[in-house]
Amino acid sequence: MILELDIGNTRIKWRQIEHESSTLVAEGHVSGFNEFTLLPELSQPVRMVRVCSVRSGELNNKLRLWVKEKYSLDLQLAEVGQSCGGVSNQYADLSRLGIDRWLAMLAAYRRAGGACIVVDAGTAFTVDVVDASGLHRGGYIIPGLKLMRSSIEQNTAIRLDPDYSFMAESLGHSTEEAVFNGTLTALVATINMQVGFVSSELNQCGKVYFSGGDAGLLHKHAAIPESEIVPSLVFEGLAIACPYSEHTQSVSKTASNKQGD
Repeated sequence: MILELDIGNTRIKWRQIEHESSTLVAEGHVSGFNEFTLLPELSQPVRMVRVCSVRSGELNNKLRLWVKEKYSLDLQLAEVGQSCGGVSNQYADLSRLGIDRWLAMLAAYRRAGGACIVVDAGTAFTVDVVDASGLHRGGYIIPGLKLMRSSIEQNTAIRLDPDYSFMAESLGHSTEEAVFNGTLTALVATINMQVGFVSSELNQCGKVYFSGGDAGLLHKHAAIPESEIVPSLVFEGLAIACPYSEHTQSVSKTASNKQGD
């Protein structure tokens, strides 16, 4: 069994897969580390623990110690590299590229077998473009839908109906319509602009992959033929960046046994 974690700013997503077939065994999400360690599923034997974490320092160290104590394994923490899985990036400072974005790009490029666009519609909204050669052409990071709307309320006298949910790309005839439709239209336009860039500027056909909490909504309104929703992109990229091997397992066990001598 392989235990995989995607540690974001607000929650921890986890899943267990078979180490040979990558068949999904169990998955879920929790709000914090303590809740995670109490999961009954974690009693299963584990051959590898690999992690994508946007957190720094304390939580990652706690997790590293917990994995060592519970499974006698070394935690495999994914890091951004200059290149991996056929994808290369142009960041001068690799530490400034989010590991979740990087892993999603690795997975999308492998799925597409060429040019692709990754849309992550969460608290932050990100778009990343990878060309047919695997070069990351760059990306955008802007507030997601909820963050845009809360920012308007926090910085203006506008107060929105908390029960309002209808959204369209048409011009609004009320404050709610103007804000909800406007924020949706802004993100849809950003996505379609990048689809146009890949098509017209790069002369390539790029497939678009959506993930994140608002993936379904944006996928529906962007209405891009060559597109799909893939919630597991980060996990798929994690397997590319931190592949399982019997050698990795034996090294971890050997190191653990030596420490116990």
